[in-house]
Amino acid sequence: MIGKTLNHYKIVRKIGSGGMGEIYLAEDLTLNRQVALKVLPPEMAANPNRLGRLEREAKAIAALNHPNIVTIYSIEKSIPSGDGGAGEPQHFITMELISGKTLSRVIPRAGMTLGQILEHGLALTEAMTAAHEKNITHRDLKPDNIMISDDGRLKILDFGLAKLREEADPGAAGTEMPTQAVKTEEGSVLGTVAYMSPEQAEGKPADSRSDIFAIGILLYEMATGERPFQGDTKISLISSILRETPRSITELNRTLPRHLGRIIKRCLAQDPVRRYGIARVLFNDLLDLNEEFDSGDRCPLGVGPGPARQAGKRAVLVTAGIVLLLAATAVIFLLRDRLPGGSTGPPAIEATVTRLTQLPGPETHPSISADGRLLVFIGRSRGNWDIYFQIVGGNKVINLTED
Repeated sequence: MIGKTLNHYKIVRKIGSGGMGEIYLAEDLTLNRQVALKVLPPEMAANPNRLGRLEREAKAIAALNHPNIVTIYSIEKSIPSGDGGAGEPQHFITMELISGKTLSRVIPRAGMTLGQILEHGLALTEAMTAAHEKNITHRDLKPDNIMISDDGRLKILDFGLAKLREEADPGAAGTEMPTQAVKTEEGSVLGTVAYMSPEQAEGKPADSRSDIFAIGILLYEMATGERPFQGDTKISLISSILRETPRSITELNRTLPRHLGRIIKRCLAQDPVRRYGIARVLFNDLLDLNEEFDSGDRCPLGVGPGPARQAGKRAVLVTAGIVLLLAATAVIFLLRDRLPGGSTGPPAIEATVTRLTQLPGPETHPSISADGRLLVFIGRSRGNWDIYFQIVGGNKVINLTED
C-alpha cells in the first residue's frame, strides 16, 4: 500500500492497526493536509450487511462532533493506482490524524497525579457522555484506543468501529460476542479481554454500563500504574474479572482521596445494576471531586484533622462493632429453637436441573469451580477429544486444546 493512491489520498506509511484493518498516514492531495486512513479488511468489505452497518454507525459518530472524539471525515471506495489499475476495490475510512502518544505510553509505572487523573478522566467521561446520550456505546475502550495529543488533549479513537457486533442468529440462544475476539491473534485478544466487562466476558450484549466498567479500569490504571484484574492467559484473566475484587486504589497509592476510590469501585462493580448507568453521572462525580481539589477542601490521605481524633474514631467503631456482634450472637441463641417443627436444621428445598453444555457429540469429565461460575469439560464434537472451557450460564465455549 505504501506509495499508492486511493482516490486523492497518497499513502505515506503505516502507523498502526486495529480490529477493523490497517491504519496509514496519507496525504490529502486535494486539501494539502495529512489524514489517517483505515483500510478495511476484505472480509468486512465483502459483507454488504456489515459494510452497511459500518456506514450507519460512522454517520452517527460523525454527528457527535466532540473535541475529545477523533473526527471521521468520510467512508470511501477506491482501486489502488500505481499498478495499472489492477487489484480489488479498497474500502477505507478517512479521519483526523492525531499527533501524540497513546494513553498506555503516558501512564507512569506508579500512576498519575490526582490532577492528571481528573483532567483525563473528565475529558474521557465528557466524551462518553455525548455518546451515551445518543445511544452509542464504544465497546472497546482501552489505553491503545485513547491518544493524548501533543497539546495535551485526550482523543478517543476507533469509536464504535473496533467492536462492531455480528447480527444475532435468530435461531441461536441470543448472545453476542465481539467479532474481534475470534478474528485476532492471542495477544490482541488478551488486550481486549483485559478491559472487558463481566457481561462481555460471558457473551452477553454490551451497553453503556460496559463502557463504564472499562472507564473504571482506565481510571484505576491511571491512579496506580497497574490494571485491577490480572491474568497470564485469557482464561485466568476472564476468571479474575468475574470473581475477584480489586484492591482499593488508596491501598496502592495513599496520596489519593477515598472518594476517588469509591467512584472507581462503583465503576468496577461486577453487577451492572450497581454501576453508573451512563457516563453523565460519573462525569458529575469526577467534576465535584475536581472542584474540591481545586479549592483545597480535601484530605488526600483520607484521614481526619489529626491523629488523636482519627484514633478516637477508630476506638468508637471497634466498640460499636463488638456491641453489634454480641447482640447478633444473643439473637441467634434465642431464636435457634424456634424454627418450624422445632428443628434446628435448614428446611428441605427443591432442586432443579439445568443443562449447561450444548456441543454435539459426547461430553464427559466435567469440573466446576468452587463458586459455580466456571466449567471445564472434555468433549468430542470435531472427531477428536478436546478440553473446553465456558462460563456457567453462558453460550460462548472456548476450545483449550485445538492443536
